[in-house]
Amino acid sequence: MAEQKHGGHEIAARIKDVMRILEIPTTESTKDTPSRVARFLLEYKNPITDVSKVLGPKFDANGHSSLLVQQNIPFRMLCEHHLLPALGKAAIGYVPHKHLVGLSKFTRLVQAVGTECPSLQEAIGDRIADLLIEYVDAKGVAVILKAEHTCMACRGVATPGVHTTTSSLRGLFERVDVLRSEFFELIKM
Repeated sequence: MAEQKHGGHEIAARIKDVMRILEIPTTESTKDTPSRVARFLLEYKNPITDVSKVLGPKFDANGHSSLLVQQNIPFRMLCEHHLLPALGKAAIGYVPHKHLVGLSKFTRLVQAVGTECPSLQEAIGDRIADLLIEYVDAKGVAVILKAEHTCMACRGVATPGVHTTTSSLRGLFERVDVLRSEFFELIKM
């Protein structure tokens, strides 16, 4: 069982202790809560060991160097400060140099990096941008993440509906104002 293999039983036991401390009664509805929480947390323990398995085969760019943009890519992560989720959307732009990847690979990459481990939104955007630059040797990459963090919505300031936007720019997007402006105009985030 995957839960057993990756420490799920130990996590579930600790969650059961937390529920006892919080005086949450064990009922028909809550009896499986510890294992549910353990499975949820383990969804965010998927280190990328081989980026080629996420991004798939590279294709020759054949001289294509047009800006490619995808947006509204579903994005989820677990905040490393509170272990609470953030949900949002990603937009990625890249200018190819030598290689292209399939269009579905951008969504796969956002999903993979978001669930790699609990992290910061800024770090996730940087990791996505760096992996694309390294893997496809792009001339430029832009990654915009916009998410609502439940740590802000449900605790602390307790204000739902606040979105955090981060920007990770590499290569041409750092240096060429007109390209950066075109990207932001296309995504209108």
